Amino acid sequence: MAFSTWKHIPAAGDAPAFRVFEGHLEKPALDDRQYRLLELHNGLRAVLVHDQAADKAAASLTVTIGNMLDPGSEKYPSESDYHSFISANGGIRNAVTGPPSTEYWFSISPTALAGGLERLADLHCAPLFTESLTAREVNAVDSEFKRNWQNDVRRVLQVEKTLSIPGHPYSKFGTGNYESLTAAGRRLGQDVSEEAVLKETRRRLVEWWKNQYCASRMMLAVIGKESLDELTNLVIPLFSKIANRGLDPRPAFKNDAWGPEHMGTVVFVQTVKDYHAFSLTFQLPDLREHYATKPASFLAHFLGHEGPGSICAYLKKRGWLLDFSAGVSGSSRSVQFFEISGRLTLEGYLHYRDVIRAVYSYIALLRASFPLEAYHFDEVKTMAETRFRFKEKAQPHKYASALAHGLAEPYPPEWLLSGAYLYREYDEALVKGILEGFVPGRGRIVLEAKEHRAEVMGDDVVWETEKWYGTQYAVKRLDESFHQALGEPKKNEELHLPAPNPFIPKDLSVDKIDVNEASRHHISSSPVLTFESGYQPAKYPALIKRTEKSQLWYKKDVQFWVPKAYVKIDIKTPLAYATPRLAMLTRLFVDLVEDALAEVTYDADLAGLSYSVINQIEGLTVSVGGYNDKIHVLLRTVLDKLRGLQVHPDRLRVLKEKIQREYENFYMGQPSGLSECYATWAFMPTIWTPAEKLLELSLIKESDVSSLRDELLSRAFVEALVNGNMTRERAIEILDVAEQSLNYRPLVPSEIPRQRSLVLPPASNVISRKRHANPKEVNSSLSYYLQFGEVTDVKLRTTLAFIVHILREPCYAMLRTEEQLGYVVACSQWSINGTVGLGVKIQSTRAPWYTESRVDAFLEKMSERIAAMPADEFATQKEGLIVKTLERAKNLGEETVRFWGHIRSGYYDFVKRETDADAIRALTLAEVIRVYDTLVRPSTSAQTRKKLSVHLLSQQLHEEPPAPGPPTIVLSEADTGSNSSDTRMALFKSGLGCAPAATPVISAAFGEHAPAFDFYRPSASDASLVSPGRNHTALVPGAGTGPGPDTESGGAP
Repeated sequence: MAFSTWKHIPAAGDAPAFRVFEGHLEKPALDDRQYRLLELHNGLRAVLVHDQAADKAAASLTVTIGNMLDPGSEKYPSESDYHSFISANGGIRNAVTGPPSTEYWFSISPTALAGGLERLADLHCAPLFTESLTAREVNAVDSEFKRNWQNDVRRVLQVEKTLSIPGHPYSKFGTGNYESLTAAGRRLGQDVSEEAVLKETRRRLVEWWKNQYCASRMMLAVIGKESLDELTNLVIPLFSKIANRGLDPRPAFKNDAWGPEHMGTVVFVQTVKDYHAFSLTFQLPDLREHYATKPASFLAHFLGHEGPGSICAYLKKRGWLLDFSAGVSGSSRSVQFFEISGRLTLEGYLHYRDVIRAVYSYIALLRASFPLEAYHFDEVKTMAETRFRFKEKAQPHKYASALAHGLAEPYPPEWLLSGAYLYREYDEALVKGILEGFVPGRGRIVLEAKEHRAEVMGDDVVWETEKWYGTQYAVKRLDESFHQALGEPKKNEELHLPAPNPFIPKDLSVDKIDVNEASRHHISSSPVLTFESGYQPAKYPALIKRTEKSQLWYKKDVQFWVPKAYVKIDIKTPLAYATPRLAMLTRLFVDLVEDALAEVTYDADLAGLSYSVINQIEGLTVSVGGYNDKIHVLLRTVLDKLRGLQVHPDRLRVLKEKIQREYENFYMGQPSGLSECYATWAFMPTIWTPAEKLLELSLIKESDVSSLRDELLSRAFVEALVNGNMTRERAIEILDVAEQSLNYRPLVPSEIPRQRSLVLPPASNVISRKRHANPKEVNSSLSYYLQFGEVTDVKLRTTLAFIVHILREPCYAMLRTEEQLGYVVACSQWSINGTVGLGVKIQSTRAPWYTESRVDAFLEKMSERIAAMPADEFATQKEGLIVKTLERAKNLGEETVRFWGHIRSGYYDFVKRETDADAIRALTLAEVIRVYDTLVRPSTSAQTRKKLSVHLLSQQLHEEPPAPGPPTIVLSEADTGSNSSDTRMALFKSGLGCAPAATPVISAAFGEHAPAFDFYRPSASDASLVSPGRNHTALVPGAGTGPGPDTESGGAP
């Protein structure tokens, strides 16, 4: 924008000069934050955000160039100082790299923002680049590469990068490994030492930093409670020190990445996992200056549509397609492509030419439809405006990241917040111009499959090997007849442009009433907390209806003021997971429902509504959310389909194929994810593995699914939550709609499923060993779990939370950074169906028994550190944990997830965070040491610890495990075959006891229905809540899905 909108602020004392933007920022209607845009004298641009209500501060620094390690700094030379400071003060941090930029972000307690900013600035003012750190970071990059070596997404992307113009930045190896990073050093000579190689690597790294890192390439976003003047006074002196080397502030890839030889081709790629997929990609021109019209995104509205008449709908009807997407890939400053892609069935793969013909037929239809009817652009523009108008707050580190990236875009300052969202005008000529480039001679087809068929590939196939991942691929030119057919596609009568969207919301009014009046109005039906200043908004939902068939939780939003609502409905039935066959049938039923709804509900998705149907161990969960104007229409549509599903043989066949591949590929996943899953299963009394359910899949017919539908929904218990811009009466109507649509009878109370956790006895030392299914996977994994006890023990669970809080960063620093055990190293708190514990996971090329020994050594070493912890550090760590614990939901969706987690857990402990914060404040170091020595420290807890570890072994690991000690139980598949460990684990589990099922924590939330739960009545604010070990049988329906109330549980395994 014009220079006149910027005001020059001269230097004053030690503060350098800077410029401040004086124009008006376009903001969402609900955004009550204050903003200030600055340009420092060194060219760095910053946006400062004053948020008086912030319970977390955050900052993000985006550099418009590639990656740099966290090098330590002159003022803070310790490599872990930055990370430790953030963690101790209740924060999180990360660095993320992409082709055009690198991002360094953190969130932290608002009182510690200044310290975080000082450390972030110093990392870029005066980095150290020590030789030891450089060597470790090179190894860390190599570990990340090995982690992703069998990742098909990475492998296919690197093939596509290889098939571009040599020397173009896009053609480079995207992530790096030890070989690529040290290549220059190894060119010094064959006899050069490893130390010399790494010294040369460090020299080149420092040289690259001096040549590429520059203040004018940096964009900073800071969010805090401080005033804008205070934030300005923090930022200016700290970040003005960064050198400006006069470089291009927004370097971009300006040349095409493809030459003529790279277009008009078909690329066949062999995958690790067993699936079939296609993509059709076109290179886009530079569209950075067209942010007001967003022509490529507008085209994606048509080509990626999934409603009637779309490419997606047509291909699904033919039985060729599983999922579909279309849109822009790549950053605006990098190479951008328009990609149309999808997962195919085997039949779709065999008919890939027909799939591509359908895409080009739709492109031809779209070209022939210009000038487009006005409603197409109007709907896209309207929904973009609506989304921006009612844009809610997000997690502060995510928002800071988005703002910093926005500063790197060419938006005028006034549009920093809105530039990525709004369509301001329609440029049909530009849209048509881009579409004219979507022709066969300028496209590239990629076909992915584990095994490519000869009848698909044709003759004269020459296989090549990609350098870094070893991926096999072959390239062929489009044959002349196929090329001509695509260029002149026949008209397809089943394809047409989208009709007007009936789900576009018309009523966006918010039932906004005075907070004090709202609290008084809802005091009998919605719990509130009262302070001296008067009534406050309801903090959690109220149980407003309860019958033998259902119960309904409801909260009217008086905080976020958006025209949205969320509806969650649990349909509980013991049949859903009673046997492997019933579990498989339920999964198929859910997939068929979503498949049947796909065309109808896509318009709802475009109009800001969403839904899901998920199979759980306890039954089904139906979720609907978004703008409340049409939410009842979508819910009725989903429930009617659930009850009246017609099973079509062709769709059943397609979905059976999809599930079979999904379940088979499950065992080819990341080792760390698999070992975590196996460890979780070890504590669940009943679990049906993918392999066990697959035994039933081939035996299932259409009539089986129809029978399951009728029986599954004939008797149930329904528990629902309505949260948002909806009246109490409307919420009750929604429950009535659910009961009428499902038309079910009640369950006997003892039939209602309740999950429980198995309990290890004291002195347990259990090891479960399995082999990874992928013979080429080089990584093994360790999941190390220490079971503490029941979640109802407030003192125990908060002591655990504190222990995990103080272990998390040292675990990463010692085992990953210093010992270089692997890229994936993490310490976390586990929650499994009512029990809690401490978990450590490590994915490594080293043997799991070795990494377990290093975990034991780490835990032993940390006992000394904890025992010697100074009082001030202990207080700081406690306060940091309290900040995390009391962090508020930032939007209606987050709040709903929290409420639903408490409801599904069966505890209904809506003030658990406040209870825990009080318990943490009262926690003493002596209590922490006592629990640590009893349940964690290996040398002092042999008779009291309850440990289970899963060793997932790479098939390339040929090392023999050491002989176990006397108290160790080893459940290994290595002796008698791949299924023996499941048998041994089942026998082992059969000898364990169970923790009690979830027992409700009675509070004002239960209102008039509290007496029905009054067999035992702990207070929500009572630190003891439920006495440890006391077995209380729940008298009301509780899902019992574990004490993790702040995350929504996923579907059944």
